Amino acid sequence: MNITSRYFYPAEYQKKSLEALEIAMGTAPLYEDWRALDPGLGTALDQRYAALPELTKKAMREHFPQGLVPNHLQVQDGLARNEIEYTFTSGTTEEKVVNLWNQTWWNQSEAASWKLNAHTACLDYPQKYAQLASALNVGIQCEQDLPMENRILGHNLFLNEKISVMQWQPSHLARMARELKIFKPVILEANPSLLARLAWWAWDTGQELYSPAAILFTFEYPSQIHLAAIRRVFSSPLISSYGTTETGFVLMQCEAGLFHQNTDFCRIDFQPLTARHGGPDLGQILVTTFNNPWTSILKFDVGDLIRLHPTGQCACGRNEGLLVEAIEGRMANATFTTQGDLVTTMALDTQLARIPEIRDYHLEQRSRTQYELQLVLTNSRTDSSAEVLDRTRQALESLYGRDGEFTLTVVPDLLPGPAGKYRRTQANFDFDPKGLFA
Repeated sequence: MNITSRYFYPAEYQKKSLEALEIAMGTAPLYEDWRALDPGLGTALDQRYAALPELTKKAMREHFPQGLVPNHLQVQDGLARNEIEYTFTSGTTEEKVVNLWNQTWWNQSEAASWKLNAHTACLDYPQKYAQLASALNVGIQCEQDLPMENRILGHNLFLNEKISVMQWQPSHLARMARELKIFKPVILEANPSLLARLAWWAWDTGQELYSPAAILFTFEYPSQIHLAAIRRVFSSPLISSYGTTETGFVLMQCEAGLFHQNTDFCRIDFQPLTARHGGPDLGQILVTTFNNPWTSILKFDVGDLIRLHPTGQCACGRNEGLLVEAIEGRMANATFTTQGDLVTTMALDTQLARIPEIRDYHLEQRSRTQYELQLVLTNSRTDSSAEVLDRTRQALESLYGRDGEFTLTVVPDLLPGPAGKYRRTQANFDFDPKGLFA
């Protein structure tokens, strides 16, 4: 049974899926070895896609720069005409990729995604933006404190110029609060981990923060702990926008809280996990892009696990494409119970979010039965910390197994990863991700 048959796909979507497949297989050099695997036009479209392998970052690196470009176009010509530019994705060595950046296509993909939430659908695109993320991900890098006017490009204000939040002082947080009131952005686009730090500072000091028309979360998994902190000080609707540098805007959270596929700009193929590990509704998505003249991406493994909604019906009334209940974290960040069952970042986050004293955390699974959890607490007094640690240990035992060995440590802060983002869960042993899928 095709699990995605519960969803509705319009004829235009099927047409774009066919066009993307034919263009890529017929003109992009990377797919030359794939052509023998394609059963061809006489076969149902979904079966043709199913017959093809996944596109990996490794393959993209090996075939860069011309590998994903239709053979009637030359990268050097596009660079000379300023139609494209090189851009680097952040991350570890195996995650990093150099991409061809097409700003026009990116803007069109983002504008289409705005239609999937009532709070952005009512706005003209683009709008006045403020952005809060590591300078490794967006904006301007500078070790010096730049004045506000030096951090405004077009209609965008970059609230942060530092590569790490470890460089932030209370004066930087006060500056962000002040600049939000002055600039009055319509949209605040933020890494939720960083915005939560501003929210805690505002709550702890009694400062009021300007609330824009909408807050969009990108860059990393939004912890429920951080969302709760942000809701306390902002009255804006909070919206998660999901995508990648390679694929553009793939999923958008609607006003009812579910995620809708951006069917105008991408195809999604779904691969479920085995029932033991959460399938068939939990699995990975493989993304094919539409409408980008410079890059043909087929079945790109974005690396994240998503949970399908059990029906194709959403309270918001939108009914096209995949309907997603939750984005549960990256496969690379999966951990496992003592019996070997997969645990997503979201599963742990849901447990820890029930403990209000926790502000942040990082869990490292050392072996199949050994777990180390670092915690940042609202109050680090020894007497109160002991009680919180006891409740946290009970939560870990209920999730991972009572035979696990759990080491819990209270720390003053947590360092972000090399890409300026936080990795909250990880297993420090080898496992075969592909062996977890049905």
